[in-house]
Amino acid sequence: MKKKSVLLTFLVVLIVALGGFGFYATHAVSGAVPGHVYKYQGVNKVGTAYIAFSANSDRAVVTHSKQTALAADQDPTAFDRAYQKTSQQGRWTYKASGSHLTLAMVKDNAASQWQYNWVTVFGSKIYAPSFTYQINNAGQGVSHKMTSFTRLDQ
Repeated sequence: MKKKSVLLTFLVVLIVALGGFGFYATHAVSGAVPGHVYKYQGVNKVGTAYIAFSANSDRAVVTHSKQTALAADQDPTAFDRAYQKTSQQGRWTYKASGSHLTLAMVKDNAASQWQYNWVTVFGSKIYAPSFTYQINNAGQGVSHKMTSFTRLDQ
C-alpha cells in the first residue's frame, strides 16, 4: 500500500510540474520577443528573414540582412535608423501575447498579417505548430507546418 501511495504522489507531482512548465512555455512569448533579434526560416526552408523586435514599442525591423537586424538591437536610436531604412519594403509591427505572436506589415496603405498560434518558447527557440495569414491581394489561410524562430542576440 505504501508503494502505491508513493507512486501516486510521484505521478501527481510529475503531472503538475509538466503542466506548469507547459503553461509557462506556451505563455512566455511576451517576455521572450521584445528587445531581441530572431532568425526566421520559411516553412519550406526557403528564404530567411531576420526580425528585430523593439523593446519600447510595437515596431519590428524585418529584413534579409542579419547585420541590419543585429544593428537595430543596439539601442533605440539604432532601431529607429534600421526601421526607417527598411520601411520602404513595408512598416512592420508585432504583438506578443499569451500563446500568440502576430506580425503585421503595412505597405501602400494595405495591411498583411501573420499570426503564429500556440507559440512555445524553449531557451533561444520559439516554435509554432501553425499560423494563420492574411496577405493583401493574395488571400488568406492557415498553415499547419511547424515554424521556428531562433534568437540571435544574447
